[in-house]
Amino acid sequence: MSGLPMCTRGEIWMVDWNPRRGSEQGGFRTGLIVQSDAGNHAPGARTTMVVPLTTQGRAYVFYVPIPKGKLTGLKENSWANCTQVLTIDRNRLVERLGSADVSHMAAVSRALRDTLDLG
Repeated sequence: MSGLPMCTRGEIWMVDWNPRRGSEQGGFRTGLIVQSDAGNHAPGARTTMVVPLTTQGRAYVFYVPIPKGKLTGLKENSWANCTQVLTIDRNRLVERLGSADVSHMAAVSRALRDTLDLG
């Protein structure tokens, strides 16, 4: 497992989404780590769960605003698209940019619960 990037829930990374299929995200773009750290840091773990970030915000309950700034490492205001949760190999993580704060992650958690109808 040597050489795989270590990641933590709430971090924002540049992700290599290729190859894509259909309506999936593609190219190099930002993603937010949403998997628990129990999963991220488990011995032998090679994958993590992410949601893509987009600069095209929508007034949609499953899109959570994430502001640009030094903490997030984002150059533009973005939105976490909680309708596209993906499990990726950690080799797709290219560069850690920053992290979302606690209040934004709480909003992402609510959006994921609603997206997945977890109650």
